[in-house]
Amino acid sequence: MLTVLNRIFVTSFYVQNAGTFLVVFLLAFGFLRANEHEALITAAIGNPFLLAIVFGLWTLYLLKTIAFVGQQLAAPEHLFIRTFWLIPSPKRWAMWFVIQISLLMPIIGYGGWMIKIAASYQQWLALVAILLFIGILVFVGALFANYRLKHPGSESIRLFRLSVQLPYELFFPTYWLRHEPLSLVLTKAFSGLILAGVCRLYPTDDYDERLLLIGLLLAVLAHSQVGGQISHFERRYLLLLPNMPFSGLQRLGRYALTFAVIWLPELLILLRNCPADIRLDYVAWLWLTGWGWILLMHSLAYGYEVLPERWLSGVVAGFVIGLIIIMFGLPAMAWLLIGWIGAVAVWLRSQRKVGTHY
Repeated sequence: MLTVLNRIFVTSFYVQNAGTFLVVFLLAFGFLRANEHEALITAAIGNPFLLAIVFGLWTLYLLKTIAFVGQQLAAPEHLFIRTFWLIPSPKRWAMWFVIQISLLMPIIGYGGWMIKIAASYQQWLALVAILLFIGILVFVGALFANYRLKHPGSESIRLFRLSVQLPYELFFPTYWLRHEPLSLVLTKAFSGLILAGVCRLYPTDDYDERLLLIGLLLAVLAHSQVGGQISHFERRYLLLLPNMPFSGLQRLGRYALTFAVIWLPELLILLRNCPADIRLDYVAWLWLTGWGWILLMHSLAYGYEVLPERWLSGVVAGFVIGLIIIMFGLPAMAWLLIGWIGAVAVWLRSQRKVGTHY
């Protein structure tokens, strides 16, 4: 039974919110080093006000898990879970505690780090407060789950929702974050790790700037499927978009802004891990180059259904050809111009074919 509950609640929760966790991780650890996090934790355990802010953030996370559990219990396909009420109370409560601990693992992990630092500084009051608060979070979550199991028809807790009118450029990034989080995580994790690894590798030997271009090439190819995902998203949810009175260049500008949002984490990673021998302006040119080439790949794939095997062959061929050209010393500025000029030229050519007036 515990295996079934884990799949329904724990696995589904982390899969559904994988994109959110990735964004939080990039924001939390993309700018701050471990010692800087330790400094913040040290300040929090020594200041009741800062510690209360941390507890407030943890409470918001608990409310999110509570809302998710209530949603899963109310789903028609999970009505069979109501028979879980027939299980003896001690065993049922034990299972709910296990589920809630699994859902709160990010908080428990960070809380463990805070407890370790509090113990090293002998801040026993803060240590006890953290332990008690985590225990309260687990108990409240399990209590709510047990209550919702017994009262399936009651109103679920609704978190405060901020109503924001999203611009078009954020339509797909928001959809990607909420509905295809696994694809987002894999794409950004591979791209980010490649760029960070190349930046860390650069100072270890007598490398030149071609190493950074190779890393950029791999990061760009990691986004090669995004253009197809955007096209699929628009064909499914934005059927009237082709009939909107936008010129070809206006359409391209909107796609460029969308890809700027998608490609923005790579800029943070490059700035955060920039080698000491590389100028920051060169890193900015690298990011602009990658942005242009992602837009070029979108222009090439726009309006076409590409078979998976042909897509994979194109990625491999693109890597081999790009690697050869990089090894022959084509500078980053040339890559930048080719990417952006090619993106505009290919896009306008494709728009002429479909009869779009601009």
